[in-house]
Amino acid sequence: MKLKVNFSLTQLEYVMAVHKYGHFAKAADACNVTQPTLSMQIQKLEDELGVVIFDRSKKPILLTDAGKKLISQMQTVLFEARKIETILLEGTKGSRKGTLTVAIIPTIAPYLLPRLLPVCVETLPDLELNIKEMQTDQIIEALNKDEIDVGVLATPTQVPAMFEYPLYYEPFYVLCDKNHEYAQHKKIKYQSLGMDDIWLLEEGHCLRNQILDLCSIKKKKGGVERKYKFESGSLETLKNLVDLYGGYTLLPQLATHTIGDRSQVVQFERPIPAREIGMVCRREHYKSELVDALGEAILKAIPEDLRKIKPKDLDVLPIA
Repeated sequence: MKLKVNFSLTQLEYVMAVHKYGHFAKAADACNVTQPTLSMQIQKLEDELGVVIFDRSKKPILLTDAGKKLISQMQTVLFEARKIETILLEGTKGSRKGTLTVAIIPTIAPYLLPRLLPVCVETLPDLELNIKEMQTDQIIEALNKDEIDVGVLATPTQVPAMFEYPLYYEPFYVLCDKNHEYAQHKKIKYQSLGMDDIWLLEEGHCLRNQILDLCSIKKKKGGVERKYKFESGSLETLKNLVDLYGGYTLLPQLATHTIGDRSQVVQFERPIPAREIGMVCRREHYKSELVDALGEAILKAIPEDLRKIKPKDLDVLPIA
């Protein structure tokens, strides 16, 4: 027997909203409809499919077993349907007109955006950017939920069903106060770095993990007891702490362009530790031309010396 199923894209959007918020009222508010309207349309879809998608007895509302089997395909249907809108908006091949929702990790955003936005204004006047600042795990989750189009972050993530565009390599530098022992070096070996007076980013930042791996101090027991153990979500805060209280931290190149009067930047000996910066989006993305245009703008925005760096002289650190 051939099964005929009728549903609307609006019904699928309502399902995805309830799945996201775990609450009918919040989902209705996000979709700009009344709760009775949203609930009625989801009930109508469930009747049409002959299954119950949500267990309404749970708080927050959860998917049933049948709902878990359907939700991924519903998301795919919505993703593919949006391609039609994009094709109509972009018109002919090569158009760079449209809207792109971009998420950038906090250790890139403050240093890249002031360079990138003027380039976009000049070269991509018809591109509307909606920019969010998110950590890596949040970006991957948002990509999976189609809440953003592309993420700019440290790569490779090696996440299945994602496509990565490596853009450039960014070396690390030591930032220390001018009286610090590291300041006496013209260049320093990263194997000599210690844990006793380092200022770190808080948990959740991939750059924190890269620094811990670089210093060979991840999960090390014992060692020197630090007097101050403050951890920050901002590289700018770490820079200020070094300038005011001494110690040291590690910074990516773009973050070294402005430092305090009492601080000093020290280069590493080869192989220079570095991170790969790239863009990540879902495979077969329906806004691929806009994503490509964003990548070109990023490369145009960064300093020429950074754009020319090749990985052969670097020790590119993993982000896990």
